[in-house]
Amino acid sequence: MTNPRTPDLYKQAGVDVEKGDRLVDWLLAEGADKGPVNKLGTTVSGIGGFAALFRPNFKGMEDPLLVSGTDGVGTKVLLGLSSGHLEGLGQDLVAMCVNDLYTIGARPLFFLDYYATGVLDEAQFKAVLTGIKKACRLCDAALLGGETAELPGLYEKGHFDLAGFVVGAVDGKKALGPDRVQAGDLLFSLPASGFHSNGYSLIRRFLEATRPSDELLANLMIPTRIYSEVPQIVDQLGPAKFHALANITGGGISGNLPRVLPQNTVAVIDFARIDTPAWMRQFVEAQGTSTRAQEGVLNPGVGMIAVVAADAGDAFTATARNLGLDVRPIGRVDAAAGEPSVRYV
Repeated sequence: MTNPRTPDLYKQAGVDVEKGDRLVDWLLAEGADKGPVNKLGTTVSGIGGFAALFRPNFKGMEDPLLVSGTDGVGTKVLLGLSSGHLEGLGQDLVAMCVNDLYTIGARPLFFLDYYATGVLDEAQFKAVLTGIKKACRLCDAALLGGETAELPGLYEKGHFDLAGFVVGAVDGKKALGPDRVQAGDLLFSLPASGFHSNGYSLIRRFLEATRPSDELLANLMIPTRIYSEVPQIVDQLGPAKFHALANITGGGISGNLPRVLPQNTVAVIDFARIDTPAWMRQFVEAQGTSTRAQEGVLNPGVGMIAVVAADAGDAFTATARNLGLDVRPIGRVDAAAGEPSVRYV
């Protein structure tokens, strides 16, 4: 404890330890995840210690594998700060991490966040962490811990950045991947909630030339969709029918779909079959370009692309739609020489 007669030199340097402690207390009072979290494990200890404990339960898995991922929100944070839409950034952070796990058919076990700022703002912190906690509940993951760093001089006052870390598990015998994909497989789009958390340096540049409406800002700040339906679809169809899944993040369709295709294949996509929400199309076209021209930066309303066996299209569609996921057929996988690629028709 600081002697009341002694100046708090750390606070004078711009770091308020007591405020940080109060926010940790708030987070704990909101209810820390402890005990059974999902069918894959139990939280033994969580937020508040130097490290956290998680007891896994891999009963029923033939070849249990741990899966890890990390990501951030990028410059969407800046648009969130300028527009006042902050809570959705918490879901963005969780989604950008857990959606990568879903591409393997894995389920998340636990999540950790890193929140760094110039001067700790309680309202900002609570908005973001509330979003993170809600998103963890959506994907059935424990918020096991995190780090809050007050870094004056590195970040401007009022600014912050986010990073997330997730650990999940998958049965290696059932994992999705390019080794299951073959010529003749079908391609299905999974709808995006918006531009997710990619391409916001370009989006912010577009906005420099205009005064966006409140409706447009609200649309641009819609949080990244969490595709928690995917493990259920894998469970029902099995990897013999559901072969692979690409997360359409930075790089768009052409940059991400080849990552889940084997050598000597090409994804043939009918771009006209992609169901781009009207507001996304209108926003891009207002800049004198098109969603097709920008598909390597901005997703055109496609959050993920599933690769499904040729005889499983109807079953995949029915299973996904029963779970509330409106999937659409957009193409197929063909044989081709060389590196995997995407061709639009």
